[in-house]
Parts: sequence; structure tokens; C-alpha cells
Amino acid sequence: MKKSNIRRIIAGICISAIALSATTGCGSAKNEGGFTYDTYKIEKTDLENYISVSGAVEGSNIVKVTSDLAAKVAELKVELGSNVKAGDVLCVFDSSDLQSEYDALKSSMDKNGEKIESAHQINQRNLTNAKNEKQNALSQAQKAIDRAVSARDSAYNKYNSLVASANDYYSKYIESYNKAYSEGGTENDIAVYESYLKMFQSAEAEYKALAEQLSTYDAAVQDARDAYTQTERTADASIQAAQDVVNAEKFDSDDSAKTQLDKLQEKINKCTVVAPKDGVITAIDVAEGSFPAKESIMTIEDTSQLRIKVEIKETDILNIKEGQKAVITTNATGDKEFTGTVDRVLNIMSDSINPYTGEKNGGYSAEIAIDDSDTSLLIGMNAKVKIIIEEKNDVFAVPYNSIVENKDGTFSVVVAEGTPGNYTAKHVNVEKGMEANYLTEITSSEIKEDTLILTDPDYVSDGDSLRLSDGYYDAVKTEGVSE
Repeated sequence: MKKSNIRRIIAGICISAIALSATTGCGSAKNEGGFTYDTYKIEKTDLENYISVSGAVEGSNIVKVTSDLAAKVAELKVELGSNVKAGDVLCVFDSSDLQSEYDALKSSMDKNGEKIESAHQINQRNLTNAKNEKQNALSQAQKAIDRAVSARDSAYNKYNSLVASANDYYSKYIESYNKAYSEGGTENDIAVYESYLKMFQSAEAEYKALAEQLSTYDAAVQDARDAYTQTERTADASIQAAQDVVNAEKFDSDDSAKTQLDKLQEKINKCTVVAPKDGVITAIDVAEGSFPAKESIMTIEDTSQLRIKVEIKETDILNIKEGQKAVITTNATGDKEFTGTVDRVLNIMSDSINPYTGEKNGGYSAEIAIDDSDTSLLIGMNAKVKIIIEEKNDVFAVPYNSIVENKDGTFSVVVAEGTPGNYTAKHVNVEKGMEANYLTEITSSEIKEDTLILTDPDYVSDGDSLRLSDGYYDAVKTEGVSE
């Protein structure tokens, strides 16, 4: 109830009292009409402001178990309320058609694989032979080079030897000539001279003849080396051709069939549906012998941490903060209260669908985590939640209508001083604290516990005699509901 409503109610009571007592004012200074004032006995109390919301109890994490298989449910392993662990089998789809298709394709691929393997062995053998033939051919070519080099070197060695001999014969020929035709030369010296001349001429003729053949030996060596290079080039081409055939095998394989086989195996594996996490089965959308009518086949909720998702009005959303305390009740559990905490605030306008009512949610929302996991609350129970916005414990508080705002901006309450039958009014200055919907916190050194104050102090002056009603308003725990 808002303050304005309470003020109107109290004002109505005052007017009724005036009419009955036939006085000209509600509580005159002299109290001539015998007007009776209602009082409030000040006691320490607890104050709180809260927002009332509602929602359904749910698990902390809702998982929709889905399947895209167009197969019949062969066996259902769980029922509503079943507790499951991650990896437990939930249901099994009929995989017989998929298995038959898989086996036929696998058999065809195996036969084709044998052909591919046979061709691979031939191609690999051709590659090995090409490599071996290269080594043999290069070995023969190298021998030809070695023979040509050996012949060339022998010719050059012989040429050099002939040149050396010719030079030696020439020296001896000159020496013997000088001796033979010098003074005192003999016939024998002339014969020696002529002998060396003939040997020089023979050696010179032989090395000159051999010199003309040296280029032929050089050419033979170069030809042998060129033959080696050509042999290597030809062998490498043969090897590369054989390697290309082997490399092309991977492109000749039937990848589409392999992909199809993998997809079939994946579908067969999906026929056994397992729980993705621990929790309780809260919905089952299939039955044995039926085909799934929608993608979701069942729902698992984690009950280790219960929570309540509540809708928050736009006028209240800015007052809701994570960590605020919440008090929860349900019709099923009666007056028993459970505590919770605002765990998450969604400051985005919601267009979600309530999983229990099927209706579209509106406004903003928040999630309330229930503190005690071991409760009698069950998933799906409708709950009323008080989100505590502000609270104070063990404070003095009075009905807000009992507080007078003075002309200087200060506040006061009217205390009934004296003893029963002899009470007088006294204004006592107070400081206002937290305001709830009915009570307002006050502090003053003159306010003590059990002090009586007037609930409607209008038109009352200090020293006025007071006639009090028999009873007084008990201290109440305010219900600061946002409406």
C-alpha cells in the first residue's frame, strides 16, 4: 500500500472521529470533545523495502537434448524425473537401415581398395626399377669416362716422354756434332753424331704425330662426360614419370565414398543418445516407436543449484542489483521461507518464451539463485519472490503519518507523556532514516523503547491534554512492496 493510500485511510478515520464527537477539529488543544487519539508504541523493529515478483523454480542450467535423425525411437531408457549422469544412455534410435547402407558401401569400397592397392604395388615397383636403372646406367657411363680419361692421360704422358727424349737427343746431337767437326774429330765421333741426329729426328717425328692426336683424346673425355649427363637426365625423367603416377594415386581414390561412409558412421553413433551433463529429466518429447516431431527430444535440468527466473517491471529494473537478498515462498511449501540471491540481472527487454507456460515473456528479467540446494522445492513450482532492495535491523521506526514536518524543515513526533488518564502532548525533534512503505526509521536521544507517540499528530500542540485509545498499534515489520 502506498503512503498516499495510508494517509487517506487515516484521514478518513480522523474525520469519522470528528463526526462522532461533534468537535470542530481533529484533536483540539483542549480536547473538549473528548477526542481519543490512537498511539503507536515504539519498539525496535526490522525495516525492509522489497519488490515482489514471481516465477517458476528451474534448474541452474537447462539443456535441450536434440537429434536431427529421421529414425524411429527403438528404446527409451529414462522417464520424467529420472536422475542422469553425463554419458548415461537416454534413448536409442533404430539404426538398422543406416547399418545396412553402411555395410553395402563398405563392401564396395573394400573391393575397390584391393584394386587400388594392386595398382599401387605395380606403380611403386616401376618407381623402384627406374631408380635402380638410373644407378646402373650412371655406373656404366662413369666407367666410360674413366676409360677416356685414362687413355687421354696415357697419351699425354707418352707425348711428354717423347718430348723429353727428343730434347735429350737434341742436346747430345749438338754436343756430338761440335766434337765431330772440331779440330781433332774422328770418324767415330762423326758416327756418334749421326746416330744422335737420327734418334732426335725419330723422337721429334713421333711426338709431333702424337700431338695431332691429343685433341681426339680430349674430345673422347668430353663425349664420355656429356653421355653421363644425358644418361642422368634421361633416368631422372623416367623416375619422375613413375613418381607422378604414384603421386596421382591419392587423387584417384574415391574420397566421396569415404566421406559418405564417415557420415553414415556418424549417424549410427548418434542413434545412441547420451546425457550431455548431470541432471533431472524434466521433459520428454518422444515415445518408443515414434519419430521425433521436433528437434528437441528431451530436457535435462541441473538440480544441484535451483534458481528462479523472474520478470522485472521497467519501473523497478534500475533498483535490482546482483547480490541482493531474496526471500522465496511457494503455495506448496506454505509459510516456509527460502533464501536466495540475485545472481544475474538481464538489462535487456526480453522476448523469450516461458518454458512452463509457453507464453511470451515481457519486460526485463533477473535470475534468483536459491541458496540452499537441499530444499523441498521442486522444479516447476510457482514461487513468489521478495527481492530486498534495502533493509535495516533493530531500529526505531514509526508510521510515516506520525511524523510532522516543521516550518524550518526539521521533523518531529508527538509523544504522549504522563500516566494513563493524564497524558499531555510533547513535540520531540527526530531525524528521519530509512523509509519503508508504512514505517520510517527515526533517531532521537529523547526517544526510548515503549515510548507512545500519536499516529495522527495534526492540530496537536505541546501541553495539550490527550485522551488515548485503549490499545495502540503494535510494531510491525513493514511490507515495502513496490506496486
